[in-house]
Formats: sequence, C-alpha cells, structure tokens
Amino acid sequence: MIDVSGLSEGEIKNKVNVLRQHIDHKEREIKNHYYEMNLHNKGAKDLRGKRDELHEQAKVLRDSASGYRQRRDEVNKKIAELKKQREEVRDRRSGYTDKIGELKSLRDSLNNVARGRLESLTNAYRSELEKFSSADISLEYEQSLFKRLHELGERVQAIRKANEIHGEIGEIFGKVDEFHQDLDAVNALIQDMAAESQENHEAMRNIYDGVDEIRSRADEYHKRLVEIYEVTKPMKEKIDAAKKSVSEARAELDIYLDRMKDIQLSRDERKQEEKHVAAKEKFNKSGRLSLEDLRLLMENDEIKFGQ
Repeated sequence: MIDVSGLSEGEIKNKVNVLRQHIDHKEREIKNHYYEMNLHNKGAKDLRGKRDELHEQAKVLRDSASGYRQRRDEVNKKIAELKKQREEVRDRRSGYTDKIGELKSLRDSLNNVARGRLESLTNAYRSELEKFSSADISLEYEQSLFKRLHELGERVQAIRKANEIHGEIGEIFGKVDEFHQDLDAVNALIQDMAAESQENHEAMRNIYDGVDEIRSRADEYHKRLVEIYEVTKPMKEKIDAAKKSVSEARAELDIYLDRMKDIQLSRDERKQEEKHVAAKEKFNKSGRLSLEDLRLLMENDEIKFGQ
C-alpha cells in the first residue's frame, strides 16, 4: 500500500499526470499490438480454414480407401480358403499318384514275368496242353511239357494280374484327371480373385497417395500457421504485460485521486467554515444577511425559525 499522506498537493498532481501519461502510452501500445495481431490473425484464419478443409478432404478419402481395403481383405480371405482347399486336393491327388507309381512298378514286374500278351500266352498254353494230353508221347517229352505248362501257367497268371492292375491304374488316372480339373478350376478362381484383390489394392494405394499429397499441403498450411503463432505469441505477451502495467497504474492512480479528493474536501470544508464565520460576524454586526449567508447559518443551526 502506497503512503501518500506526506505528499503535497503539487506532488500528487504531478504523480497523477505521470500515471495518466503512462496509462495512455500503454493503451496506445496495446491498441497497436492488437492492430498487428489482427492483421496476422486474419491470415491465420485463412490458413486455418484451408488446412481444416484439406484435413476434411483427406478424411473423406481415407474412408473411401478403407472401403477398398476391406474389400481387398475379404477377397484375400477367400483366396486363402481356396488355397487351403487346393492344397487338400493336391494332397489327395498326390496319394493317388503315389498309388499309381506303386501299381506301375508291380505291373511292370508282372509283365517281366509274363513276357508276352495274354492272347499269345493262352494259345501257347492250350497248344502245349493238347500235346501233353496226347497218349503218344514219351515220358521224357511229357516231363518237358509239364515244366513248359507250369511256366506258361505262371506267365498267364502274371499277365492277367498285370492287366487287372493296368485297368486299376486307368481308373485311378481318371480320378487324377478329375483332380486336375478341380485344381484348374480352383486356380482359375484364385487368379480371378487375385486380380480383383489387386485392383482394390491399387485403388486403395492411389487414394492413399492422394491423401499423402493433401496431407503434405495441409502440413504446409499448418507450418505457416505455426509461424504466425510464433510471431503473435510475443505480441500477446507484450499485450498481457501492458495490460498488467495499466491495471497496476490505475490502482496506483486511484490512490492518488482519492488523496486529491480528500485534499479538495478539506479545502472545501475550510472555505465553508470561513464563509460561515464571516456570515455570523456580519449578522452580529449589522443584522443583515444575504441568502447565501442565511443558508450557511441555518445549516449550522445558528438561526432557527419558529422559536
């Protein structure tokens, strides 16, 4: 609290003038800073509007890209399921092809034993059997024919078994062909879906490229906006400091003005007392009063009517 009781009226008036000049100076300073800030803020408003508009455009594009990404992921999921089915078909086909390899090996082994076709071996066996059934053969020749018949019998059985296996191989090949057809169909479907997935992916990437370009422009506006903030921040700080100085000066000015009022009030009271004394002396000497003198005496209960 400032002690002004010891200051003269002249000193107080001087202090009041200094404070008023200081307040006036600071208020002009505040006004000038606000003017500069408004100029920058107008540019900032335009930049902020452009930046926010680009952000909104980017958001719309990202939502669109999200739709393409979702469709791509759904297609890729179906492709994964088809690939799993394809592997299952391949595994089953592999089992059959392994079986064909085993049967071919067995068939070829039997063919090596048979060493001929079924028809020729059967005819040879019948021919040798007729000879064996003849009564006019020697014992040595009969023994030779018996060995020959035994050998031909084994060869006939071998070729029959080989032919059966060959038929079984044909049936398995038919099933393998069905697997090939299934695989071809699955592969074609996978390729079609892969093309669809790629289309969605490329559409998504193109959109994201557009988003990146828009974001780059928005970042440029934001950078310029930050530069404006960096310029106006010191201005705001100066305005705040000037406002604080004005507030403090006004508080101090109020103290001096209150003191001025007290001095003026004391002066007015002394003048009134002097007028009151003069009016009283005048009344006592001459008994005559002016209206002003009468008012002063009545206010001090020097004269009362009705008594």
